Amino acid sequence: MKTSMIATLATVLAISGASLAQDRATSKPGAAASSSRPIVVLGKVSNDGKTILTDIDSEWSVTNADALKGQEGRLVTVKCYVDTVKNQLQVLTVRRANSELSYALRQADSVNRERLDPR
Repeated sequence: MKTSMIATLATVLAISGASLAQDRATSKPGAAASSSRPIVVLGKVSNDGKTILTDIDSEWSVTNADALKGQEGRLVTVKCYVDTVKNQLQVLTVRRANSELSYALRQADSVNRERLDPR
């Protein structure tokens, strides 16, 4: 009888210890929302330099707005960390994006064969 009570007590302690360990292993709610790897975002910097309007029409506030100084009102490519819960970007690097689209012309394309070889 004494051995069965000890075995039952040991089983209860093992199960509760395992469930407690699983509970502690889950991540914090805020940590899952921020990106662990930097991403590249294309967008237009606001006139005050504190927000970026991305190419998919979502507005993000910038935590380190001094990184965008001098880029106000311009189209930029930003490498940054994203926090989706707070809707914020932490800027790592900034590059001015080309506002013009450029197209490559290949002579082998069927459209260009007629233009280049008039028969």
